[in-house]
Amino acid sequence: MSSTHVLDLSADITARLALLWRIDADHILGIGSDGRTSDGRIRYSYHLSRKGCTIFEGRDFCSGSNAKPTVEALSHAAGCLLGFLTVRPGDVEEDYFAEYTPQQLSWRDEFAEELSIYAQDRSCGYCGGDHDSPTRLHC
Repeated sequence: MSSTHVLDLSADITARLALLWRIDADHILGIGSDGRTSDGRIRYSYHLSRKGCTIFEGRDFCSGSNAKPTVEALSHAAGCLLGFLTVRPGDVEEDYFAEYTPQQLSWRDEFAEELSIYAQDRSCGYCGGDHDSPTRLHC
């Protein structure tokens, strides 16, 4: 059974330390700890969707060495991950996108620049205010 508490954070955080960041009305980034690497970094699994359709998912994003699994670290990781997922031509070498699907390339061209602002500023995707998007905590 779960209860819901409204908090002033940027995402939903589940009991297994997973975060669902409602970036804007259409995009949700889910990220959670998924064990540790051999050198002690936290491995994250993640899922970025737009209107319920998966754009990116993976287990190839990790913390720095000896990171502690905290809400703050997870929230920071979500912002950093969104920064990586929203790179565009000119930000990186063109071959960076060689393994992107046609759907990912189309999404990048249409939405990456706008969403990259939320990764940099952590601004609200609903009102544009100088605060994170609304959240609810699910325990």
